[in-house]
Amino acid sequence: MDDKEPPLRRLVLKPREAAPVAPPPPPPDNTGEDAPAEIKWDGIPVARPETPEPHGGASVFKAKEIVPTDPRPFAGDESVISIHAMLDQNRRAAGESTPELIAMPRRRRSRRHRDFALVLAGAAVSFVVLAIVFIRNLPFLGLATFGIVFTTAILGWIIYGVMDKY
Repeated sequence: MDDKEPPLRRLVLKPREAAPVAPPPPPPDNTGEDAPAEIKWDGIPVARPETPEPHGGASVFKAKEIVPTDPRPFAGDESVISIHAMLDQNRRAAGESTPELIAMPRRRRSRRHRDFALVLAGAAVSFVVLAIVFIRNLPFLGLATFGIVFTTAILGWIIYGVMDKY
């Protein structure tokens, strides 16, 4: 049997030729007399929209005219709502009332500081004991000192950084 290697295939993109396209024609002007009476939008006949009135006519930005339904109140009318009188009345009522005193609970002292101080005291005691026992073996004393400092730092991070106040 002939073990021929299959021919190598190189995959490349074929170049495309872009044909220039003419721009679309402008839309027809349907404002003249020859405009269709109905405009079809999605197959539904709709009446032709009204053209806006020329300047001086109704405008979207024109201020609306408001016609009051009630006549203006006369001086001494008791049915008139006075904002200033209501505000003064509320201020007088607030001044006459006494604020309620709410007994807030005494702020609880956190025990974190006490616990961390105990950890530091334990570390100091263990360092003194190791220094007395391994006075001749300085490399081990240095390694033990590093372990004590590292453990104290990790416990401090846990107590103050990770845990909530307790």
